[in-house]
Amino acid sequence: MQISWKRNFYTLWIAEVIAIVGFQSIQPFLPYYIQEFEVENLGETLIWAGHMGTAAGLAMALSSPFWGALADRLGRKPMVVRSMIGGGLTVVAMAYVTSVWELMGARLLQGALAGTVTACLTLVSTTTPSPHLSFALGMMQGAFMLGASVGPLIGGPFIDRFGYHPCLIVAGVLVVLAGIAVQVWVQENFQRQLQPRVQASLWRDARRLLEIQPFFIMLVSLTLIQFIFGFIMPVVPLFLQELAHTSDVLSMAGLIFSIGGIVGAVSSAFSSRWSEHWGAKRTLVWGLVASALFYLAQGLSTSVAMLAVLMVLSGLATGAIRPVANVLIAKVVEESDRGKAFGVMSSANSLGWSLGPVMGGHVGAHWGFRTAFFVTAILFFGVACWIWKVMGQTPAPEPAPAATL
Repeated sequence: MQISWKRNFYTLWIAEVIAIVGFQSIQPFLPYYIQEFEVENLGETLIWAGHMGTAAGLAMALSSPFWGALADRLGRKPMVVRSMIGGGLTVVAMAYVTSVWELMGARLLQGALAGTVTACLTLVSTTTPSPHLSFALGMMQGAFMLGASVGPLIGGPFIDRFGYHPCLIVAGVLVVLAGIAVQVWVQENFQRQLQPRVQASLWRDARRLLEIQPFFIMLVSLTLIQFIFGFIMPVVPLFLQELAHTSDVLSMAGLIFSIGGIVGAVSSAFSSRWSEHWGAKRTLVWGLVASALFYLAQGLSTSVAMLAVLMVLSGLATGAIRPVANVLIAKVVEESDRGKAFGVMSSANSLGWSLGPVMGGHVGAHWGFRTAFFVTAILFFGVACWIWKVMGQTPAPEPAPAATL
């Protein structure tokens, strides 16, 4: 029976939107949930939030190679199902934890089991015909952004009205149902092709890619950028709470996070077109500089309204960073090597993201929330200056040598 790629794709698209909505309806509010376990001091809460972010990110970074190897043995569809059902069950488990240490364990398990974004992109890339691949991957990126924007908008008011326990259960069940839908309606004609000697060639290809100077520069740059985003991640919700002088900020925070996500999504959609006229390197550098300025201004905020406006505006700058960086990678890497290049980039980014939250948490807790914003601004500006100095004129990719198996 012929497999319909369209049915596969649209099922995956809907399932991923639902899964991301489920995850993001609770994810931004975890720093507030931590305070339910007699962690009332905001500084202590921030340290816990930082450790949990790092634990989840590090678990994902360490488990990704294992899941990748298993995907080569069993197929890509089982990995999507695993990431959704496994991730959803860990969200449900968070509803029944009785201490902050148990919540930490649930976050660690979630990092190891989840990873729906990479799993879905991999399955789409292997089940969609080449003429439709760009459309499918672009639409999947839209699914991630849509889910990340809608989730906080639903989650904040839901928690305000019904509490964390029902929200965690509903959110987790949504993610699990998305995984079941993939299992039932998505088909994959998987044939194992990777042999041990080919695996060895992948390591050689990775080393060869790292010898391409512009690619290595972008690898380091994006790893640092992911570190910076992770650094400030646990600080923002708690700084918002501090400015509000109340713990009753869930609905308001959800609305701010949602609007910021939508602005970032719009910026991402148009940034590649801007880079065609202005230059990818220049667009990336000025996006980083603008991000630095917005985070500096956020650290100087004196009211919730001021912080909210600056958070939404910063989405214009931060939303452009990732797509433009991907354009630069595509320009410096031969087309036949781009899949491997983005795989290497994904692993490095996971490591950068995992190290950020714990450091941001300690900086904010010991030197103040505003200091964390100032450090974030300095880091963004530093990366922008480094890229401008070392990137130079982006050369055209050289033809890749024939692979030796």
